[in-house]
Amino acid sequence: MSLHYGVVGAGPVGRVFAGLLRQGGQPVTMLCHREQTRQLLARRPVVVKGKLEAYAQLDSVLLEPSEFVHARPDVVLVCTKAIDTRHVLHTLRDAGSAPGTIYVSCQNGIDTERVIGEVFGAAQALRLVLNMGCDVSCGNEVVVTFCTEHVLSQPVAVADERVHRIADDLRACGLPLRLSARWRDDVFRKALLNASLGSLCALTRHCMGCVMGQPEARELVARMLREGMAISAAEGIELPPDYFDYAMRYLDQGGEHRPSILVDVERGKTTENEFHCAELARLARRHRVPSPIIDITDKLLRCTESY
Repeated sequence: MSLHYGVVGAGPVGRVFAGLLRQGGQPVTMLCHREQTRQLLARRPVVVKGKLEAYAQLDSVLLEPSEFVHARPDVVLVCTKAIDTRHVLHTLRDAGSAPGTIYVSCQNGIDTERVIGEVFGAAQALRLVLNMGCDVSCGNEVVVTFCTEHVLSQPVAVADERVHRIADDLRACGLPLRLSARWRDDVFRKALLNASLGSLCALTRHCMGCVMGQPEARELVARMLREGMAISAAEGIELPPDYFDYAMRYLDQGGEHRPSILVDVERGKTTENEFHCAELARLARRHRVPSPIIDITDKLLRCTESY
């Protein structure tokens, strides 16, 4: 019998997963929080273009958490902003989420799966490390601009059979993916990139290419990466020997892209800093690793969110 997938969050990532899984033959129920979005996705198929492709009409698009929980999904992909995770999960728990439902954090940031474990228990918590860029182009269409190998966590607390079944479903629908017992290594590899350049884009209100093209700003990015690597080492994270050079080359290719944390600041929304610089700063204090640039960047972003 096919697993029934629930998708929480109707943004670009949620739509990509919903479209791919439904096209692959899996039952899919989506929970969104805007009536306009619900009507759009209930009436029209999800269209995914670019590096991934899908064309699929979703089974059910719901607005009420109680209805979503009543649909009894076996696996719930959490595709909201990381900062909203705790509220969303508490809402689903209070609505009567079925015991044994697996929740998968499909979000950016360090230890986002830990929030799932705190609400539902470690045996129901998985993490998917995303390596994908996507955005809604218009209406029901999402364009995937890049997609490399994703990483699904393989924690000892979750039954191995269930993890493998979810991985098989995601691979079958076209998502490049591998399983890893050391998924936190992959989390940090990506989080250091976001925490360094993304945070400075948010503070300066400039795109990635502008920040990397300014010598003083580029130096700050490099110093934040170095600090993040030292924190990672203290946390027992294994980074490739050439990680710094790889990271700088990768960030140099950002061009005119405006990272989501910058967009959130411009819109006056709370950012995901809590799972990036703020978490790195907390780990630095725990391990007594000097991190002056990360620390002040965290504080400045907190000040920005206070206005």
